Amino acid sequence: MKEKKKITLKTCITASVLLFATCSTMSAATEPSADIDVVAQYILDSLNIDENKKLLLYVWGPVSQGETILTSKDPLFDIPCQGYVMYIDLYPMANLFHPVQYVFLSEQTQKLTVFDATTSPMNFQDYVLIETPFSAFFFSVENRRTPLPSTTSTSQSTSRDDSRWAVLMNGGYDASNNHVRYWNDLSNIYVTLNHVYEIPDENIIVLCSDGLNPAVDQSNGQNSDPDLDGDNDDDIMYSCILSNVNLVFANLAANFTGTEKLFVFTTDHGDTVSGWNVVENLWNHEVLTDAHFAELLAALPECEIICTFEPCFSGGFLDNVVVPPGPVVASSACRHDEYSYAMSNLVYDEYVFHWTAAVTGEDAYGTTVDADANEDGIITMDEAYIYAEAHDTQPESPQYDDYPEGTGSSLSLWVSSPPPAQPTKPSGPTLGIWNSEYTYTSTTTEPDNEQIYYRFDWDDGTTSGWVGPYSSGETGAASHTWTELGTYNVTVKAKDIHGSSSSLSEPLTVMITDNQPPNMPSITGSNQIKPRKAYTYTLVGTDNQSQNLTYYIDWGDGNGATGIGPYRSGETFTLTHTWKARGTYVIRTRTTDTAGAESQWATIQVVTPTEYRFALEGLLLKLFERYPHMFPFLRQFWGY
Repeated sequence: MKEKKKITLKTCITASVLLFATCSTMSAATEPSADIDVVAQYILDSLNIDENKKLLLYVWGPVSQGETILTSKDPLFDIPCQGYVMYIDLYPMANLFHPVQYVFLSEQTQKLTVFDATTSPMNFQDYVLIETPFSAFFFSVENRRTPLPSTTSTSQSTSRDDSRWAVLMNGGYDASNNHVRYWNDLSNIYVTLNHVYEIPDENIIVLCSDGLNPAVDQSNGQNSDPDLDGDNDDDIMYSCILSNVNLVFANLAANFTGTEKLFVFTTDHGDTVSGWNVVENLWNHEVLTDAHFAELLAALPECEIICTFEPCFSGGFLDNVVVPPGPVVASSACRHDEYSYAMSNLVYDEYVFHWTAAVTGEDAYGTTVDADANEDGIITMDEAYIYAEAHDTQPESPQYDDYPEGTGSSLSLWVSSPPPAQPTKPSGPTLGIWNSEYTYTSTTTEPDNEQIYYRFDWDDGTTSGWVGPYSSGETGAASHTWTELGTYNVTVKAKDIHGSSSSLSEPLTVMITDNQPPNMPSITGSNQIKPRKAYTYTLVGTDNQSQNLTYYIDWGDGNGATGIGPYRSGETFTLTHTWKARGTYVIRTRTTDTAGAESQWATIQVVTPTEYRFALEGLLLKLFERYPHMFPFLRQFWGY
């Protein structure tokens, strides 16, 4: 700022004092005030502070005697006379609570009174930002929804049957301190969990600032978008206040069975109480202590727990969290006595940016990342920490611990249970007609003999959802109706009760048509019959779509058969039948194609000959009845 502003400041202050002495009854709105920039420059020069340093400067004033400098924690100073208050954020790239200063400038004496503190003003809205190159950069940062990574899975879980759960938290403290990067951190890890690790979105519980309240809740003057991954579905579920944190973990404790994996991710401000006793700051200045958080975890049935902490002093959570019985792994951006920092571009926080990149396989900007030290295709928790710690360039010391010792070398965000074997290729009709329902089956086994769920993908944008449970080796089944003509590749995937998924089965190709029924079949054979004598008939049917055909036949005497076949279209076959009594009979037959369409009936009439039957017949009948074993030649001739 120009030198003349220093002279102007004295003039402004002197004029203000004289006018204040004679007009002490004037309202604050009409009281004279020195130029805010001049006040700021005077204070900086007096304290030998370089305005080009990475500082954020705010001025409140003029303030009157009797007002109080209020931090977001406690009253700091009762103002003795009219003057100005400057708030200096000494480490704006660090998360609260870090060193800040409050400076009171007396208009009357031009004396400066400096107070060291660690919290921002309670009445932040009364302070005016002093524009500097750094402040322009700081407040130019915008929310950034992480693009879907190239490692996105092609088949996402869609059911609560998955045993993995995640709780993502950002309190933000208040709207003035809820920095843009906290929402960005949540978006980054949410996309990874849902689109890379296939954790269903309903299993990812997000608590963020004021929740779904549409009011401004970010330091950029905007509202936190509840959609973290851009699918037009609200992902933020709760405001991040203590009662909601308690509610979420109480619900998990009530519903967990001990087979689950829980991942907890926090990005926010943190504070120290004393020694290893620390807190995470929630919304509306509420706090979650390390001891209380440990109590919430202890109330869960024994399960796998992974925690990743970003806030200042968050290393103080590890001694409370990493305790028996385990297995549990936790890492933090800093020690229990350190601040944590944003990245240099202020878009993300440093540690969780690199940690998320490690488990994703690429960072939020699409740069490929390789944290797989042992090249087994799985990023374990120790590998994620080692990568993040190595790439963290801010003045913070990431921390890590696990129990039992070494657990982190085997624990990942994937389900730890060995997956079922690849399911068999689906079985079922390969030709069907639209708007008709068809059933398909598949089977597989689970290494630990655990129950299995199957999910059939119908290749039309829908799935069966997870059906089951079935015993290991038991056949799973699901039905589907296609509503559009086309060719579809039906596949099936299996998972065990822990959510560990198998590889995809080989596809079964299904053609869906606007099916036409088969042509009427033909049946040929003798039209004249004699009782108790076998006759052979030849049947053949055709289908214009070359589908296999199944036959139904009715011999006209109360006997018949269904499900004969299947035979290929145009394939000839024979059937034999014997009638027991004389008479006239109508033989009927029809076919059904693979899609279930039926042909028209084909018929042939057969009769018993009567040209040899005369009056002697009655006598012969009586003779045959009386002597059943005699006259075999006559019996054959007459058909008895």
